[in-house]
Formats: sequence, structure tokens, C-alpha cells
Amino acid sequence: MKPVEIIFKPVDNQRLANLCGALDENLRQIETALDVGIARRGERFAVTGSPAQARLAGRVLRSFYDRTKDGLTLEEVQLGLIEAAGPDRSRLPEGSPALITRRQDLHGRTPRQVQYLQHILSHDLTFSIGPAGTGKTYLAVACAVDALERETVKRIVLVRG
Repeated sequence: MKPVEIIFKPVDNQRLANLCGALDENLRQIETALDVGIARRGERFAVTGSPAQARLAGRVLRSFYDRTKDGLTLEEVQLGLIEAAGPDRSRLPEGSPALITRRQDLHGRTPRQVQYLQHILSHDLTFSIGPAGTGKTYLAVACAVDALERETVKRIVLVRG
């Protein structure tokens, strides 16, 4: 199979370093998540694997490169990979609860976030653990605002444990 080649021009070494991560950790995450191989030489990347996965990895690399001006954390890479490998993001995920907030497009972006929202809305108490930056606090506060807007609660008490 012919590898998918990506070339980033003009060459910006800082952005390339941010894209790759410390010891190429970000590239390894992409390889593992998408079942591809990534070889890099300077600004040239060669992605090997099944044609569909290699094209997806190429799109992911370009997307991450566009975000690398201020750095790219491992958590941002992991969440970006979940979104890229997930279903079409142009429509609301199936079973995603509709929240009433000022943001009309607020909903779970991944199947786990949808499940988390459903648990919050159907139980009095929900505990959640997971990596930073995956939306746990943001979605919990959005559910609290939703309950306030629907007048099912009179006040919100924020507690951090």
C-alpha cells in the first residue's frame, strides 16, 4: 500500500514539535488510536495502514497542526482522536439529552459523554472520574444550569472534592 504523505509548509519547527509532542508521544497516540504507522522526517509525514485509516490520520494530523500555535496537550490529542474516529459530528449523537442553556448546541460529543449526561439526568447523585479535559465538570455544570432553567431546582451549590 502506498503511504499517505503530508507536508507542512512553510516549515515551523515549533509547531511541528508541538504536533509531535515530547518524544513523539502525540504521534504514538495517533498511531495506536487509528491503527496506522507514522514516519516523520522534518516537515514530511508518511502514514501507512489501511487506506481509509491512513486518510483519516492525515486529516487528524492536519487538524492538530492547525491547533499547535499554543501547544497541544495529550488530553487534547485524546479527545480529538475520539471525535475524529466517532460518528458524524454534524448531527446530535443518538440518545443525547437536550439541555436548556444559553448555548443551543450543548450536548455530549462522544458516546461516553452522552451516557454521562443520561446518568446525571436520571440519578440524584453521579460520581465521575477520568482524564482532565474530557468535559466532566463542564457537562455537570451544564446539567445544573438546565435544571435551574427548567425550575426543577431553586439553587445550585458547587462543591469540589
